[in-house]
Amino acid sequence: MTISHRFVLYTFLLFIVSCSRLYHGSWNQPYFDENVQPDKLGKNVSSWEDGARIPEDEFSVEWWYIDAKLEDSSIVVAYFYKVHNITNQYFIGFNYTSPDGVDTFKLKRFKKNDVSFSTDSCNVQFGKNYFRGNLNKYSVYLDPEDFEGFGIDLNLNSTIPPYRPQDGIIKAGDDYFAWLAAVPNGKVTGNYTLNYNDNLQASGSGYHDHNWGNTYLWRLFSGWTWFRGEAGPYTVIGAELNVVNNRGGFDVPILYVADEKGEIVNEFGNKTLMTMKSDLITDLYNKKNEPQFSTFTIGTSDNVNVRISKKSLLENIDIFERAGLLSLPMKLSFSPFGIDPYYTRFSSNFNLRLSDGTIYKGTGVMEIMDLH
Repeated sequence: MTISHRFVLYTFLLFIVSCSRLYHGSWNQPYFDENVQPDKLGKNVSSWEDGARIPEDEFSVEWWYIDAKLEDSSIVVAYFYKVHNITNQYFIGFNYTSPDGVDTFKLKRFKKNDVSFSTDSCNVQFGKNYFRGNLNKYSVYLDPEDFEGFGIDLNLNSTIPPYRPQDGIIKAGDDYFAWLAAVPNGKVTGNYTLNYNDNLQASGSGYHDHNWGNTYLWRLFSGWTWFRGEAGPYTVIGAELNVVNNRGGFDVPILYVADEKGEIVNEFGNKTLMTMKSDLITDLYNKKNEPQFSTFTIGTSDNVNVRISKKSLLENIDIFERAGLLSLPMKLSFSPFGIDPYYTRFSSNFNLRLSDGTIYKGTGVMEIMDLH
């Protein structure tokens, strides 16, 4: 091997090692411990918790999300996203799934001077677009001029109190990711636009959550399975977070079941929850992706059980491709580590069995995120 070849190899290895640290972080990382997760706020959620949670000058990733299932079986999804890293990035993503299953995605980026955030409540402004609310009532507007004729003007009125597992913060050392289900379920009214001249009435049910953190998600999780649905009078939110190996490699389950009268289940962690997956997905992912399953079961120690099974595919996304990041250098830097992140969303059926043996059948949406 010539000196020049050795130099090229050495430079490439340094580049790969630096990318590995960028992606995974140091391998000497504090483990996730579910026994020492933040739990100081109590069960009552305050409006400031749905405001901006991380100062603009600190590394952060934060977004406000809404989805609505309308009476005509169409699904509307929107999220207002901000990232502060080397540069500030702000964008809104919008998905519309038609009643016959055709999915449309739009993305709009914004400059720092065009956005604003409040810390005392959810009050997010991106140009003419906004996401505003106070835990009980929300208004979300997307300007059709920004999304090629697609837009929404929706009101979301909560029917179930806000929810978070403990303080909503999943933490390992100083790194954390946080989640607040500000509206676990609510009534949606308003209108939406599919074409500049089409103004359609919207009526149905909806959900809003708020997420934020101070590290890249992939440094904490290799992926997760998440579900939200309705069965009889009950709203169900279930999840399993898959912690990365250098944080302990744990699977962290979460389950919430409630109706308008109050909570039936609010559990977090392996002491009181058990999960099981079945029905290997064989037709959606590359071979180097981790195995994923289309049936997800989660249950409590006192015999409340939720079994979720896919009904139809709503969305299957190569994350880098959608974000416009599939350049050749990106492929070269991430390929040696088997990094090929995918996001999949299914329309799903599920059974909710309560501790007295009563069974309710329902429908919802299950998402699978494979970050590594």
